[in-house]
Amino acid sequence: MTQQAAAQADAGRAAARTGRAATAAFLWSLTAVPVGLWQLLDPEGGPFSHRLYEPTFTLPGGAPGWAAPAGLIAAGAAGLLAARARPRQWPVTALFAVVFGMLLSTTSPISLAGYLCAFLIPAVVVAGPVMLARGRIGRIAAAAAVAGLLAGLGALGVIDYAAAGGFLAMLGGQLADLGSYMAVQVWVVVGGGIWGWLTLRLLLQGREDRPTPRWLTPESAARWGRTASWIAFACALPYGLTRMTWLTPAAWFGGPLDSSEIDLATRVWGLLLGFAALGGGVLCLGMTQRWGERWPFWMPVLRGRPVPPLLAIVPAAIVAALFTFVAVPFVALAIRQDALELVWAFPFYFWGPALGAATLAYAIRRGVVTPSEH
Repeated sequence: MTQQAAAQADAGRAAARTGRAATAAFLWSLTAVPVGLWQLLDPEGGPFSHRLYEPTFTLPGGAPGWAAPAGLIAAGAAGLLAARARPRQWPVTALFAVVFGMLLSTTSPISLAGYLCAFLIPAVVVAGPVMLARGRIGRIAAAAAVAGLLAGLGALGVIDYAAAGGFLAMLGGQLADLGSYMAVQVWVVVGGGIWGWLTLRLLLQGREDRPTPRWLTPESAARWGRTASWIAFACALPYGLTRMTWLTPAAWFGGPLDSSEIDLATRVWGLLLGFAALGGGVLCLGMTQRWGERWPFWMPVLRGRPVPPLLAIVPAAIVAALFTFVAVPFVALAIRQDALELVWAFPFYFWGPALGAATLAYAIRRGVVTPSEH
């Protein structure tokens, strides 16, 4: 293949990726119209009237009630046109990303994500021995050992399965009550992510026929990506480590806590959330470690094989976007509630961008984003 043909092929692939992002933005904009109509026609029961909805920014007091949903409908209609933006029009798509990702979002999606991650901890602990066992007989023996241990803990009263079942039923009822509200909150953040994706694609496509900046080469990306991944790891420590103090008599979070006043359920949830934060921080380091590119030796069947790049890039990019978007609502919440310790305990304003940079560097090094696209 000649150099010109290779360049044309790269340009075609870049245009196809931009086209997929534009299609996603167009479809998301279509959904904005019915969501806005829902709130406009049902101002008391709409998704932005839920008792938990606490907007980061509100319209002036004199604004009519229909102004906000009408604005959402107008934004959806405008998005149908903005999705067809050319590379030089990337500021338009960037504006959509900022408005929906940072200004209209709330802290609810990050709370949901945190509790979902906390739920994964017990599942990983239970399934881990089975996954790490070697051979069919080893996995059967590990599963039997885990089942026996869980049964024994239940018989001794260490684990109250009836209480756990009641708690899960209660939690399921609460999630059902939050269904439409939480779905729309996630929808807002997804919209910000889609518009951010389209903006990135327009910027990359706009760099065609230009020399590749040195900082976008795999060699440079390895250096600044390593720094970014360590920053992202460090951002996980404040919350995770303070939660770990709940294992000690000197419990602390935003100040000293009386351990005797922390009931068991609160302690378990706090520790699970803390472990989830620390586990996420360790995964941030995987962007620059060998085990982020090849499965480590303790992974049965997969060990030594290349890690599919998108298996790391897609979830990391989603989390980076989520952390970046909730930074403004989270700081606003901390100020409103006079709980400034949340600002340093959850440094999403550093964590999200750092993880995003580490993810981009990883994508460059793994060849998913290539210099020829720039």
